[in-house]
Amino acid sequence: MRVTSITEYTPRAGALIEFTAVVTGDPRPSPIPPSFNQLFHLGDLDEAERVWIAGSFDVQGSIDIEALGWAFERLIDRHDTLRSAFVRRTSGVERTLYEQGAVEMRQSTRSAVASASTLRDQLRSALQLHCDARQFPSYTCFGIDRPDTSTVLCAFDHANVDALSIAVVVHEIHTLYDAYRRCPSNPDVDLPPVGGFVEYCRIEATEPRVDPADERMVRWANFLTECGGTTPRFPFDLGLAEGDAAPQATALTPVLDARHTLEFEQLCAGSGAGMFAGVVAAIAQAGAAIGGPSRMPFLFPLHTRHQQKWSRALGWFTTNAPMTVEVGTHLSDTITAAHSAFRAALPLSTVPIPQVLANLGDAFTLSRRDVFMVSYIDYTRIDGHELFEDSNAHHISNATVSDDAQFWVSRTASGLALRARFPDTPTARSVMAAFTAELVALMRACTTKPDIAALTP
Repeated sequence: MRVTSITEYTPRAGALIEFTAVVTGDPRPSPIPPSFNQLFHLGDLDEAERVWIAGSFDVQGSIDIEALGWAFERLIDRHDTLRSAFVRRTSGVERTLYEQGAVEMRQSTRSAVASASTLRDQLRSALQLHCDARQFPSYTCFGIDRPDTSTVLCAFDHANVDALSIAVVVHEIHTLYDAYRRCPSNPDVDLPPVGGFVEYCRIEATEPRVDPADERMVRWANFLTECGGTTPRFPFDLGLAEGDAAPQATALTPVLDARHTLEFEQLCAGSGAGMFAGVVAAIAQAGAAIGGPSRMPFLFPLHTRHQQKWSRALGWFTTNAPMTVEVGTHLSDTITAAHSAFRAALPLSTVPIPQVLANLGDAFTLSRRDVFMVSYIDYTRIDGHELFEDSNAHHISNATVSDDAQFWVSRTASGLALRARFPDTPTARSVMAAFTAELVALMRACTTKPDIAALTP
């Protein structure tokens, strides 16, 4: 799965097929509120910050229109988050739910597109229109038709999905599509039953209160206080005045190939650490090497799919935890410190974020749109990951506006890659170029030297 942004996505030219959702029936009111992530997202929607996520993959030959429409309809019926709609009331945002079978996907347009850049621009405009949680449905589907190899693209407002959901979407749509093509009259599909994100939201809404004196709550408060009563920031000037934002820039950097990724993992294991600790240690070490501080605080997302029924469900199953990496003299020292910090941070992820913010009250201010964060996902641990490589699968995010740096590190069968999101200013581009060059050099060097302790910042 290649992690990218729409501005960097370059699908081969072909005929663009767009599907339109036809909705029948009326939704029923649901007593289950939106999740915290959904509420935060719904309260901050505007044209400049439309946040959607898409998954794309290739299929052999021309697009089978009926197969793709059927596959997407089955996806909607399997996952209740895709049948949720949100209504604003004076009392807040309420959820409504459509029944299974309420959404039918029909081909609406087909247009020949001569260039990859024009195709990307048309896709982006259409996704901006359709992937909007203020309407139902807030997702859509496309085919890019070619005689040899075609591309399927499914996109969703972020309220419906998280990163792992996109991997599920690619696997399920591909599986359903192939089954229909084999036997349209009786598609034989073996997909496991899944739990519903709506049920997860019900449980989240009834989580018990955490005592403000609880050690986890105290540590959250101390972390945010040390960050100045706000969220952590990338520790470099990015060329913006306080309160300003700029259009988002995206940098895609291959960090390590498959062999060197395995070697880096073995080096981390030698320090008793996993890949995430190694990655964030290298990020902190690279930052210090180009003039940054010796302490790097950030947030990192974690999935909350702790029950088996949600392991393959679509939804926004994520929370965050705070972490600070102390940079040592050698990378091995930093990896060890990062591993300890990671283990200590995990219990903090069990405290609901709304309770953390409520506990801080006026002592906390959200001073930026973005939060400095580092995300890590290992696609090689996801069932069916071989399909991602074989089908040229992509995870595609929208490009919006930015006022801080954010990093997504992904591991695939091809190795380790970095997607960086940051403000598109000359200062930020210069800083990010220096940072990514140092990060790549550091991580590549430690997979070619026999003694990791010999590496210095």
